[in-house]
Amino acid sequence: MYRRLGEARLKTGEVMEVGVVEAPDEEHAPGIASLLAHKPPIFKWHIERSLREELDQLETRFYIGKLGDEVIANVMTVEHLGVGILGHVFTRPDHRRKGACTAVMSRLMEDFRGRGGRALYLGTGYDSPPYWIYHSFGFRSVVPGSGFMRYFTSPDFEESWFAPSDVRVKEVEWHDWGKMTALTGIVEGDWLRSVVLPIYGPTNFEGGFLGLKKELEEGKRFREVKLMESKGTGATVGFAILADDPRWKGDVCLLDLFVHPNFWEEADELLDSLNLPDKKVQCYADSRSKRKIDLLLGRGFEEEGVMKGQISKGRERLDVLIFGLTP
Repeated sequence: MYRRLGEARLKTGEVMEVGVVEAPDEEHAPGIASLLAHKPPIFKWHIERSLREELDQLETRFYIGKLGDEVIANVMTVEHLGVGILGHVFTRPDHRRKGACTAVMSRLMEDFRGRGGRALYLGTGYDSPPYWIYHSFGFRSVVPGSGFMRYFTSPDFEESWFAPSDVRVKEVEWHDWGKMTALTGIVEGDWLRSVVLPIYGPTNFEGGFLGLKKELEEGKRFREVKLMESKGTGATVGFAILADDPRWKGDVCLLDLFVHPNFWEEADELLDSLNLPDKKVQCYADSRSKRKIDLLLGRGFEEEGVMKGQISKGRERLDVLIFGLTP
């Protein structure tokens, strides 16, 4: 479905129509797919599918600028429950420096707030011209010096989104995309978040989620991936991953476990949902991950070793502890 959002006068004096394509939309699929044909295959996989089919409860919107019938600019959002990712900002080369994308962004942000949107995340080059364009619309670096940015319509978004609540454990679905980035983007919590993916510290999971989802659909890499979700808000508050460690010829399975600090007391439900294999399972934890370490020890894991100064957190070096569970 296409919604017209208004008009914008470009620097050239041309009048551009601004609207939003709410996917799926067969009519606009060829034009948008053509405009974004330069994107890497993993991103085109989502673009092409979203334009032609429902992807669980994921809301994909393509905010576009048109001169006549020609689509010249695009900014995409993917959302669920008002939490999402902004990406695919692009203007056709022969229409650049006219202010087209800035005009589309302006309408997008108005529409996002008007729909009750809560949070958007994006990735760009730090201190680049696009960085400062996003900054002008209220986006800020998740951590100083980073091009991973976020925008909250309310300053207490994270406090309310990740408020303590009962939980459910579920499979990965398309509409978890932005919600997983909200989790991997938190500043607090364990630094070592995933060895398999990998995730260290606050991380933009925009592209990472697509790789995860595609591999889950193809069934090649992971034994299991489970998410823990807040029953109160629908937030993704933890994840667990089981995958064979390729370094040991299939004799060892890796367990990744990351949980928001407010939900470690519920993490047993996440581990209970996994079908642990009949072989050795190893899990890694940075030396400051006390709640994770306590949980592993309580589940029968034993500390097997320490890798000194294995990962960096800014200028600090953190030890990584290895825990093993042998059947």
